[in-house]
Amino acid sequence: MQSILRWSIENSTPLDSAPGDHPPVERKDLDPAIIDMILGKPDAVQMKEDMAVAVDSTKSEDERVNALDHLEMLIEHIDNANDLEKLKLWEPLQSLLTEESSTAEIKTQALWVIGTAIQNNPSAQDVYLSYKPLPTLLSFLDPSQSSLTGLRAKAIYTISGLLKHNAPAVEALGEEGWSRLRESLQDPAISVRRKVVFLLGTLLLPSSNVTNEPAPTTALRIADDSNAAPSGSAAPNILTPDTRPAPVDEAIHANSHAGQLQHPSRNNTSKPTLKAFAEYNLLDSVISSVTLPMPYGNDGEHVEADADYEEKALHLLHTYAVTCHGELSVVQKNSLKTWIQGEKEKTSKKVLLERWNLSRDDYAALIAKLL
Repeated sequence: MQSILRWSIENSTPLDSAPGDHPPVERKDLDPAIIDMILGKPDAVQMKEDMAVAVDSTKSEDERVNALDHLEMLIEHIDNANDLEKLKLWEPLQSLLTEESSTAEIKTQALWVIGTAIQNNPSAQDVYLSYKPLPTLLSFLDPSQSSLTGLRAKAIYTISGLLKHNAPAVEALGEEGWSRLRESLQDPAISVRRKVVFLLGTLLLPSSNVTNEPAPTTALRIADDSNAAPSGSAAPNILTPDTRPAPVDEAIHANSHAGQLQHPSRNNTSKPTLKAFAEYNLLDSVISSVTLPMPYGNDGEHVEADADYEEKALHLLHTYAVTCHGELSVVQKNSLKTWIQGEKEKTSKKVLLERWNLSRDDYAALIAKLL
């Protein structure tokens, strides 16, 4: 601050003097450090500095976590997220997930950075997928490998960011990936189960811009968004600049969503997800997680069904059976019918619809698929 004050005094003109009263003073260049102090360092410089601290095993855990926290704040801006590749930061960021010096807290924070960078960013999704990260990400879902619920939950956050609106990534999951997700429906932590069943429901929902059919009038709310359309109302078919297909005669310019505009079908994760439901017994796992819910908590002390999980699972089943016209076996139908009938005997139908956030039309359509 003293340097700034000294410079301003030397280069100022007294208020009571005319500009020509004094000979011009030779300009002195400011120290770059002072400029940085005034204007702040460019984001690219800060990102590289944050990564240098994050990968430095000689730094304390707090220092490395704080550096990643600051990096996550910077890459919330989509241009900065796309600069991760230009600055060659993806490889060291991914390496933090496997390095021996990375503690669980560091890995959790690194997952947060990655998930934020690729969320709703097709360009970053494609770059990150080229590093073949799925085996590492999926390894965090095994409860026996780590007792930290936060690490597993953040892994789901990152996997969701990679899979949503990204059919190539969904197809890359393979048997191991779908098996991990299926097993996570029985995770000891209910927060992890909720995230997984919500993800599966999102991946099942057909994309509106790869089909000529109108959106279903019974489209269900599938986002954790208080402003979402209420259940049973028609889903708004609003094509924003980021999601509408580009006209055939319009050039597609390089940007974060260029790949999505050029290949709208990449948005449609429904088809590969339906295929996976058939091949890897995902539907059986979803149904049993509702009809025979496992206890949850540190010691399995919660034996009652979780209302939030139940609601998300019912929405998934509606999407599968009604929206996607998925097939259910006789055993699966009977299992759901018996469970629903049992719940109806405990309370009124109105209370059930409120609990499951289903309209009467939604409910009737689902029941019709079980007959």
